[in-house]
Amino acid sequence: MAMTDRSIVAGVFTDESQAQQAMAELQNAGFSNDQIRYSVHKGGSGILDSLMGLGFGQDEANSYNNEFLNGRTVVTVKTNDRQQQALDILRRYGGYEFKSESQRAETAETDKS
Repeated sequence: MAMTDRSIVAGVFTDESQAQQAMAELQNAGFSNDQIRYSVHKGGSGILDSLMGLGFGQDEANSYNNEFLNGRTVVTVKTNDRQQQALDILRRYGGYEFKSESQRAETAETDKS
């Protein structure tokens, strides 16, 4: 669930039903259908161009696209100023995020403490 200066977050789900539950909770929390994108891989091409169009950097977009091509569901949310709320909802239902090499290193150091 990448979070940067932009107002969009994303979560990857291994279970499509959990992604649907997260989307329902996002809607209950006041996020509109226009703010939520749901991508389920059913064959065909990837979502790389779409992700980059939303403002994801090349590394993030490639990572999420690879997850999508491997059969996972990707949910993106245009959050405006509600990033943390959207992230909390996505995580609650099992969504996980892309982490850059530096973010992974930070997490590993934090986990050792």
